[in-house]
Amino acid sequence: MKNTHRQITRRFTALLAIASLAALLFVAAPAMAQSSAQSGYSSTAGIQQTIDPTPKATVSTTNKLPFTGLDVLAIVAVGGALLAVGFGVRKLSSNTLA
Repeated sequence: MKNTHRQITRRFTALLAIASLAALLFVAAPAMAQSSAQSGYSSTAGIQQTIDPTPKATVSTTNKLPFTGLDVLAIVAVGGALLAVGFGVRKLSSNTLA
């Protein structure tokens, strides 16, 4: 009986380690892709922009939603990983109760 419990504990530990590693890999990619806000929002000193005094009506002719930066594929992948871990834990726990 002890060997079975020990094997289940090892499987659970391995599953937890794999899930943790996968979660860390998902977090590492967006963190490396970030850039400084300084390069995107500042301009060189001494350059002045001219503004056209006559306002123009800006009407969007395309029926597209604006891009918000949300990576839907990453959200789906994390959801799938959570489901897989949930089913794995359920499978492991059902073996110990029987």
